[in-house]
Amino acid sequence: LGSKGGSGISPGLLKLTTMSVPAAPGVAAPQRAERDRLLRRMEHNARARERAQRMNGVLTAKRTAVKEAFLQEHSDFRRTYLDTMAERTQRWTAKTQESPFHLDLWDEDERKYHANMQMNVVAQRKQKLAEIRQREAYDTIQRKATSERDELSELRTERRILVENMKNLKAIHDVNKSNTRAAKVIEERNKKELDRQQAQLERAMSSPGL
Repeated sequence: LGSKGGSGISPGLLKLTTMSVPAAPGVAAPQRAERDRLLRRMEHNARARERAQRMNGVLTAKRTAVKEAFLQEHSDFRRTYLDTMAERTQRWTAKTQESPFHLDLWDEDERKYHANMQMNVVAQRKQKLAEIRQREAYDTIQRKATSERDELSELRTERRILVENMKNLKAIHDVNKSNTRAAKVIEERNKKELDRQQAQLERAMSSPGL
């Protein structure tokens, strides 16, 4: 038999069982006492089950309220925690905005290392090129100096030859000049002699004795 309170006996049946039932003929008193004891036990168990069910309902309601309060408190705590973490993250992000740790320091160091290596290679090439150009300039100066020395020697030789030639030309000019002077003297002498002979001839032609 079922019941609303969950007990095995309905209240109506309990009332019927608790009523004094006239003893059947031939039923002994001990049997009646045992029956009454069982009925009282059943009634007591039914009431105990009913109290337990009411208690369970109250406890379930309290447990549900406590659970809901705990879940609400946990939700509020989690929301507060997340808000605090977001605010803290935002604050530290603003504080560390210029921090070098935002970059990959290893990659930055590798990039600078390779850049320095490239600059060193370029500097070495420039230095080597400068040394080559300096050596070429030195060789050019040496060749030019040697060439100038050769040209100077040639110029000196040519000057010496020119001086000698000028001396020779002057000597030849002097000789020619003295020869011209001697030829002029001889020419004048011959002219005088020719004039004298012409004069003698004219005198002889004009003499009456011829």
